[in-house]
Amino acid sequence: MIKPFSTSVFPALVAGWLGTSIAAAQSYSPQLAPKSTYYQTWTCADANGKAVPYAGFSFTNGVFFYTNAHYHGPVSAEPVSTISPLYGYTDANGQVQITITTDIVGQAEFIDGTCTDAYGNHVGSEYDFAVGYGDLYYNDHPSIWVKIGGDDTGGGSGHGTTAYNRYMTSQAAYDLYYATLDYFNNYGGVSPVCTNDMALYIGGKFDVCNDTENHCSPPTFAPWASPHIAHDRGTAADVAGAGTQQCTSAGGIGVNITNFLAACVDKGGLAQYQKNEGNHAHCQFANPNTFPH
Repeated sequence: MIKPFSTSVFPALVAGWLGTSIAAAQSYSPQLAPKSTYYQTWTCADANGKAVPYAGFSFTNGVFFYTNAHYHGPVSAEPVSTISPLYGYTDANGQVQITITTDIVGQAEFIDGTCTDAYGNHVGSEYDFAVGYGDLYYNDHPSIWVKIGGDDTGGGSGHGTTAYNRYMTSQAAYDLYYATLDYFNNYGGVSPVCTNDMALYIGGKFDVCNDTENHCSPPTFAPWASPHIAHDRGTAADVAGAGTQQCTSAGGIGVNITNFLAACVDKGGLAQYQKNEGNHAHCQFANPNTFPH
């Protein structure tokens, strides 16, 4: 009888360190960056810990639904990382290598592997991981910002609380904070303003949906293409404009969008990627073309 095989992982191309596997598909470690390639070595060992050469291996993989605040699924077209090969044999050292190519959606995923020796004995093991970024932090300052959006103020939106979509890189979070103070000091803005979408807590595609299964709203969004196209990396935030009822009802003051975007640029925002979205300012502190879509 052989015992569960062990796994070891080392990165290829653009990749980060992979630590221990996640517990209950929620603790999100290790994290693999979206649209990156990794090599992983699996070892088949017998009850005495001795490697089993030339043992057959088979692999399957999938996604843990509803992780990273993706509440639109499950749907049949859920994007998931790919692995290759799906079948193979260990070498003379009892090892086989697979390639993991991650997708664009931040979420928890798994790989199941089974090895079988010459006597037909087989055992399975699971490797859990998350696709996402490990450098995002919760970003909220109640003294100057009011939280709006999601179930906080929308009620029954299906997106859950906005506690899951207020994550930014440390630098971008500081930039947004000081841009808000500049708006008050330099443009006559009044506190508190209303913030909403930043990034999900491990980043990646913000909204994922599938038109064919009626999970997109509005239906003009392309399947699995984020309507929040520049929110994947924790470098952007939305701030409600003047006259936004959701903001006013929550006790906030809508901003003059033009002036707030100018404050964002003053604090490092890229002018060409700032957007007046009509009812809110979209502040962008990094070139969105630098992360995968």
